[in-house]
Amino acid sequence: MSEITAGTPSAEEAARAFQRGVELGREYAETALRRVAAWAEENPGQLLLAGVAVGFVLGKLLFHRPRSPVEELD
Repeated sequence: MSEITAGTPSAEEAARAFQRGVELGREYAETALRRVAAWAEENPGQLLLAGVAVGFVLGKLLFHRPRSPVEELD
């Protein structure tokens, strides 16, 4: 219990915690990249299909047309 201190952590502790978080994030990103690359190498057709699906969804979300008042009444 002596390690628990009242108040906020010092700037040095906060910087170390932030650095640990950045390092963990990089490790997770590298692992994910390796796994996706291995999956893409083994299943290129599935990767192409997934890319088309993601592109379709992003296109619908980012480039949607506003509905006209006539369409809203129907």
